[in-house]
Amino acid sequence: MASLSQLSSQCSRSVIVRLAPPEFDQLRALAFRRYPHHEWGTFARFGWRDTPDDLILTLAGLDSPTPGDLDEDVGNISIAERYTLRAALAAETHPLAVGVIHSHPRNCAPYPSLIDDDMDTYYADYFSGFAPGRPYVSLILSEMNGELAISGRVFWEKNWLLAERVVAERSPLSTWVAGVRSDSQESRHERTARLRAAFGDQAAARLRRSTVAVVGAGGTGSAAIEVLARAGVGRLIIVDPDQLEESNLERVHGSRPEHAIERTPKVSLARDHVRSIDPAVEVSPYIGSLPQREIIDAIVTADVALGCTDQQHSRLALSDLTFRYLVPSIDCGVMLEGTNGAVTGQIAQFVRFLAADSCALCRGMVVSHRLAQELMSEAERVQRRAAAAAAHARGDDAGAYWHDEPQLNTVGYLTTMTGALAAGYAIGWITGRFDPPFSRLQMNLVQQFFDVTNAEELPRSDCVCRRVRGWADQAAIDALITAPTHWPPVRRV
Repeated sequence: MASLSQLSSQCSRSVIVRLAPPEFDQLRALAFRRYPHHEWGTFARFGWRDTPDDLILTLAGLDSPTPGDLDEDVGNISIAERYTLRAALAAETHPLAVGVIHSHPRNCAPYPSLIDDDMDTYYADYFSGFAPGRPYVSLILSEMNGELAISGRVFWEKNWLLAERVVAERSPLSTWVAGVRSDSQESRHERTARLRAAFGDQAAARLRRSTVAVVGAGGTGSAAIEVLARAGVGRLIIVDPDQLEESNLERVHGSRPEHAIERTPKVSLARDHVRSIDPAVEVSPYIGSLPQREIIDAIVTADVALGCTDQQHSRLALSDLTFRYLVPSIDCGVMLEGTNGAVTGQIAQFVRFLAADSCALCRGMVVSHRLAQELMSEAERVQRRAAAAAAHARGDDAGAYWHDEPQLNTVGYLTTMTGALAAGYAIGWITGRFDPPFSRLQMNLVQQFFDVTNAEELPRSDCVCRRVRGWADQAAIDALITAPTHWPPVRRV
């Protein structure tokens, strides 16, 4: 009979495991408790999302061992039956998947041993009785030549599946698949020689393996897309529901007058522009909006997501993806202010969304009436505007029916700067070379020293973002926003 390792290596379905602090920090400290020579481990809970192409797993919590749960007299991990039973009984009280995470000694590859095979075979069957219909997850961590290495496999729907990617928020690591480091074969591209000289060959290789999602392909998004393509990002997911209009030509990178005449979808324009820059970049363009199901399916595969729209629903959905699916995100926006014919404000804003950060609701970033109007059907908007006009004619409060929102004017150099900076911060996260030093940053280009402000906003203790971090689809009932049924279906072009 073939070993479990051999069986799992024959499976082709894509599995992605996502990790984020504080749970990931707790895991590293616990798993390496007896380093460098001996193993240690813990039971863990995972959220998951099963898409048509991928199984996404998100670390939601640890069921850490107590004294006596693991045998300290042996070098490998040996789990007491009482600890196993405690984790199993706990699984009957929550909807999450169950798994085991343990370490291998330093410079011992995170490849399952025969002992690991026996443990996983036993636990996959054992936990199916307490958590039926849920994946069983097994992860192995080790330090290889000073770098964090990790491998994973999942028992799901009667099959063993290998984790092709393990993604940790702001912590580059190497994923091992079937005993081989997945990035063992890397090619050098002369086009990114300057970037490699600045950040190193390893950083350039990480970019080439990475996936970045850009929500919004207008002025800000198109600038971010171009910077990422030129930097050598391997895959871009681009989302936008709109077609190019003539007024967009001043801001949208890669646009030409014929695109406005032909009403070219912005994602198609972005795809073609990326291909003209670097044909090796894989582009996945979607005509649609967050939080439509197909868009979520795509974005949860990304290493980083950038929000480049001025839409309330998009910003709220991006925040939701961050804490439920552990996708680190940066939301950006621009605005011009003026009075008496003079420009008094050229403002760029960047909001960092990490799994443990305050969500968009905690930060007060969502205006309820704007969100409601964005989600209305066109027929309802017409009715509401008519009712508001009638109320105004009677001398009543028209705001009870409709709020006219001022247009946020933007210009190309401002959106280009903002999009380029957002892309740069994404590059910093992916490469591990620098970290955006802000929580919510605003800068005004026409004030002294740019009038830079960083607002640290604490989460509300009663907010849903505190309760379901990493719960993925298992917290769907707590989603901050869902897509209206009247929205057009998503199209991939």
